[in-house]
Amino acid sequence: MKARKSSSERLERVMSRLAETVLGLSDNEIVTEVSASGRDPQLEAERVRAVMQRPLQVLENADLCLSNLGHAINPSNWQCGALEYYNTCLHCGLSVSFTIATAEIRGSAVQRACKVSGRAILQTGTLS
Repeated sequence: MKARKSSSERLERVMSRLAETVLGLSDNEIVTEVSASGRDPQLEAERVRAVMQRPLQVLENADLCLSNLGHAINPSNWQCGALEYYNTCLHCGLSVSFTIATAEIRGSAVQRACKVSGRAILQTGTLS
């Protein structure tokens, strides 16, 4: 377990440094670098934008699913696991997790309604 955490910490540090480097570049420097690599800067910008928006879309779907079942989560309590993010309902403690790569939402909180919240449950059809 310690090796996994150490590896995750190293990866996080590398990603932070990479982000700092990219944030330090001007728009012209980025366009020049992308163009020099033979790629279209506009297409690359669209691809990066789509990659960055995907986690937000998955998180919004998870929040909607939980809310429809009467669950409430603290958005600040999402924890990053090895391959997924996980959290628990503030009312009943049932768990929920999702993966960004597959957009799969799992856990007991998405399988049944919150019995503690007392909220009316919205009928939304089948869960994906």
